Amino acid sequence: MEMSSNHPRQRLVFYVAQDFDDSIREAVKGFVHELAGGREWVIRPPKIVDTSVEAENPENDAPVLTLGGYIELYSALPGTNLPKEVDLQHLKEVEHLVEQVRAFSEKHSLAFEFELNGTFVGSSEDGILDRTLKVGLLGEWRKHLSSDA
Repeated sequence: MEMSSNHPRQRLVFYVAQDFDDSIREAVKGFVHELAGGREWVIRPPKIVDTSVEAENPENDAPVLTLGGYIELYSALPGTNLPKEVDLQHLKEVEHLVEQVRAFSEKHSLAFEFELNGTFVGSSEDGILDRTLKVGLLGEWRKHLSSDA
């Protein structure tokens, strides 16, 4: 379904939530690249996030490093009139993304956190999804779509 180019969007970010080295950096970049080519995405494939932001007190604190990726989603917030079929496609791609991150987290013994527009929505640590992600984000999303039937 063709969406208006000015429909509001949200960003779902997933990132390594622990210290990491260059070997993990390369593994995560390879993972995001593979993930991007692994299926069709509603808006566009996942993009890599690899940033360094100076700490507020650089004399005492290390820079804040962020390593992971993100996808864009059409907003389903009230008033945006997101068609149900697009919302369902987004749910399926987010479920796929979460499962792939979960498996990667297990394989590499890593912790990942997820944020939707800057709000924490859950985590995966050593392949175990937390309740916030399973029930809060995905479960409520499924419930919302099934109640619209």
